[in-house]
Amino acid sequence: MKKILVAGAGHGGLTAAVHLSKNGYDVTVIEAKEKNDLGHDWHDSMNMSAFDMSGIPRPTKEMYIASKAQSFRNPAGTVRIDLPFINNDEGFYIDRKVLIAYLIECAEAAGVKFLFSHKILAPITKNNKVLGLKITDGKFETKLEADLVIDAAGLNSPVRKNLPISCGVQRTIEQRDVYHVFRAYYKNTTGEVTNPPVTINMFHMNRPGIDWTITEEDFVDVLIGKFGSAGVLTEKEVEETLKKFRQDYPFISEETVRGGQFADIPLTKMLPMLVCDGYAAVGDSAGMTIPLNGSGIVLSMKAGRLLADTVLKTKGSYSKKELWSYQYEYFQRLGKELILISTLKNFFTYVDAKQVDLLTEREILTADNLNIYNGFPLTAELVGKMLGTVPHLMNLIPHLLGSFKGYPLLPLVSKAMPKEYDEERVKAWAKLYSKL
Repeated sequence: MKKILVAGAGHGGLTAAVHLSKNGYDVTVIEAKEKNDLGHDWHDSMNMSAFDMSGIPRPTKEMYIASKAQSFRNPAGTVRIDLPFINNDEGFYIDRKVLIAYLIECAEAAGVKFLFSHKILAPITKNNKVLGLKITDGKFETKLEADLVIDAAGLNSPVRKNLPISCGVQRTIEQRDVYHVFRAYYKNTTGEVTNPPVTINMFHMNRPGIDWTITEEDFVDVLIGKFGSAGVLTEKEVEETLKKFRQDYPFISEETVRGGQFADIPLTKMLPMLVCDGYAAVGDSAGMTIPLNGSGIVLSMKAGRLLADTVLKTKGSYSKKELWSYQYEYFQRLGKELILISTLKNFFTYVDAKQVDLLTEREILTADNLNIYNGFPLTAELVGKMLGTVPHLMNLIPHLLGSFKGYPLLPLVSKAMPKEYDEERVKAWAKLYSKL
């Protein structure tokens, strides 16, 4: 029986574990936290396609809450952009802890084994092949051998960052591609709900990033974020922002209902290489996020199913040649559509609050291109509008061209990606892909 180790109880890793265990594989998930401590203490947006494509049964209605209408505010507060809102069961918010508990329940029912409270130290490697994991329970170190290691250990995965350089997998994610956030739920003292309930503030208080408030009768969900290119989010910035929010919304108390966590979220396109011999990355560890949305759950679960399907088709050596089809399928079916969003994210790490005000006040940024949940946020028309603002945004042009210079290569990158693994062709493709 083939032995699979899943590094971290991430959404994509758990999805892959369910399907592999159901098909007779010996699957063990290694997780540093205790079972009840898993999952950020907050809600995230999702849609049912994550469950349908991944083959995980849809959650019951008791497990999630309906999506809410949203609006964007520019830094100066002079423009409010309301996004189109469709109220149906396909899109919803779900508690991260509830979702992780549900996926673990599905995995355990499928026969997956778990080692909680075990920290992953590094991969076991030999001649560029991953052979297992070095782990510890805090007292003793253990070496676990495996035929395949699935890396679902997140942004700072100790597996990925300790792979041999010769494996060709990017070991770290640049600071520029990290989003620093603080999120907490505060008691709503009056039960007042804003209209719309979700207010997204762009470059709030002149800080490069996005903040939001989501009002419920019992609490107010507050997120404060900062692009990594502008540095790490500080406690002082959080305190100043909370003070401003409480001036705008006096019903936000200082009593925390839940949350109060700092977290780092990758805001990057898929990494150039996701596989090597005996190894495959999924989820945040593979750069599977939706930049500016912050939620990679949907992508991770879909990717977990694609990875499991690839593993089931291999001959059992789990070489990068066999695993390549997982990366190919993910990029062609999901990953390439997010390049446009990643490009827009790059652009917004260069602009300042005054420039965002101009882009909104002149209706260059509108509901159509800010609605990242329902399609691309960037079109040729939008780029044309930006270029048409040369007299007003002259200093933005180099950044605009610099951010978008690689995008015209996307059709070529997609076409050039080899369907079957060939060492030289894959290296050439990865080099071309890195230019996007």
